[in-house]
Amino acid sequence: MSVQFTVLASGSRGNASLIRAGGSGLLIDLGLGAKDLSRRMEEVGAHWDSLSAALLTHTHGDHVSDPNLNALVRHGVPLYCHEGHLNNLSRFRSFVELDRLGLIRCYDDRPFLAPDGKRVEPIMLSHDGGPTYGFRIEARHAPRSRRVALGYLTDTGCWTRTMADALTDVDLLGVEFNHDVQMQRESSRAPYLIARNLGSRGHLSNDQGAALITEVFQRSAPRHLRQVVLLHLSEQCNRPSLALDAARSAIREADRKCKAHAAAQWVPHPHLPIIPARGKLRTSAGFPWEALAAASPDETFSLRAD
Repeated sequence: MSVQFTVLASGSRGNASLIRAGGSGLLIDLGLGAKDLSRRMEEVGAHWDSLSAALLTHTHGDHVSDPNLNALVRHGVPLYCHEGHLNNLSRFRSFVELDRLGLIRCYDDRPFLAPDGKRVEPIMLSHDGGPTYGFRIEARHAPRSRRVALGYLTDTGCWTRTMADALTDVDLLGVEFNHDVQMQRESSRAPYLIARNLGSRGHLSNDQGAALITEVFQRSAPRHLRQVVLLHLSEQCNRPSLALDAARSAIREADRKCKAHAAAQWVPHPHLPIIPARGKLRTSAGFPWEALAAASPDETFSLRAD
């Protein structure tokens, strides 16, 4: 048994990923149609009732939808979002109902504990969709098992050393490889859209994603970062082969043992076990994880570190 990471969908037509451990799942984003998302979860052996929570990166339409918020209402699943998301989310009738039921939990820049014990560290990104976050998530498949760490970073026009530092020693990294720069510039898209995607509040290119992988390798012990998942590939301005070539080049140059996978838009892929590395796992210094583990979900946010 292991912690499982599955990309249910990734791209401009909809985004959702799933992290499962110990029979419980954490859903990242809800950007598909409700029936499609339900079907894809079923294809990998998951369902709404097995979710402990849903986690929102930002409020663009390819990351959240009213029908899926309604599914959270029906199954009593809490939604974790940023306070800066609330105004945009309030246009959804199902969000209002989630709020009425007390199922809205707001995160900020500090780490917190999800209801099933997964440790979530938000990472502020640079995107034009309002507050946008990636995450470092740590989980165990059983109470006494070794923790694994996963990084999830997509929808950002640039990356910083602070972002890379938050991803130190992850075992799996999901990172945006949105476009090939030449294909983007030569595309038939409107000039403003090309400029937006190439800008610092747009999306990472293959080269930028590869540079971030290199930076994370440099900060991490050799035993960590054994799998890389390339996210949010553009249908018009990228090809899986181009993205994979860029990622694999970074892996070769770092002389690391690491597999690269390109996520898909239309089918769940990849569906990966995360194997914990040997040795001490980097964690947030001074953060009271043990106190949080003993706390009830309603107490979680009162125990945040200063």
